[in-house]
Amino acid sequence: MMARFAMATVLATIAGLSTTVGVLAQEPVATIDWTSTPPVSGVVVDGAARVTSTSGGSFPLASIVVPDLGTTGYEIRGQVRYEAVAGTSYLEMWSVFPDGGRYFSRTLDTEGPMAALSGTSDWRAFELPFFLNGSNPPTRLELGVVLDGAGTVDVGRLELVALPAGAGSDGAWLSARELGLVGGIAGSTIGLFGALIGVLVGRRRARGFVLPAMTVAAVAGIALIVLAGVALLVGQPGSVAYVLLLPGVLLALVCGLGVPRVRRAYAEDELRRMHALDHG
Repeated sequence: MMARFAMATVLATIAGLSTTVGVLAQEPVATIDWTSTPPVSGVVVDGAARVTSTSGGSFPLASIVVPDLGTTGYEIRGQVRYEAVAGTSYLEMWSVFPDGGRYFSRTLDTEGPMAALSGTSDWRAFELPFFLNGSNPPTRLELGVVLDGAGTVDVGRLELVALPAGAGSDGAWLSARELGLVGGIAGSTIGLFGALIGVLVGRRRARGFVLPAMTVAAVAGIALIVLAGVALLVGQPGSVAYVLLLPGVLLALVCGLGVPRVRRAYAEDELRRMHALDHG
């Protein structure tokens, strides 16, 4: 019974939170594979667009005719690596709108997926987002590399992604990417916790740990459910409430309803051992 309890916890958590992450990690609406779409500048090396310069400059890579991206926002994402890049260089996306307006997004942060290019780095993820805040989408996107001096930059396959509703909203507790990360971590943690509890109960071990841990987990689940309700009341995006609600429901139901059964299982085992001693 306890093995089924652990497996149900693991499967329900993984399935539920994988759905959450899948909802948040939108499927690309367009992709660029350099083997079939050669870059405007540079050459293709092992499937990546490579730009090499001895003095720096601006190097256009691709122009993308934009499909329907909605009115929330979008981002170009992919992988980049670089070697001996002098100064502070960056990847750049220009959004070109129907009225002729042009606006840029650049990887100029100090860390993370929007970090600038400087020195040498193995493959790492990058993203170039743009938030529309209800405005109409652009007609064209232009991607390029801007080098401050000498260096070599490789850009992998590109994906253009429409951001989900609520992404980039002022006051949101978590960004879309942070929500996906939280969902993945929560799913893994709850799944491992359920497996551990199932193993310990199945062997009738660590009663002093199992019952308090399940009780705390159930209380934490109720707290997450309440927090999800607060998130909706204060106008947080539905994805924020969902990533709180799902693990909360799992913890509250599975652990809360499981405590009496687990306590009974330990009591029955203790009674069997006492009977064995009496008959021994």
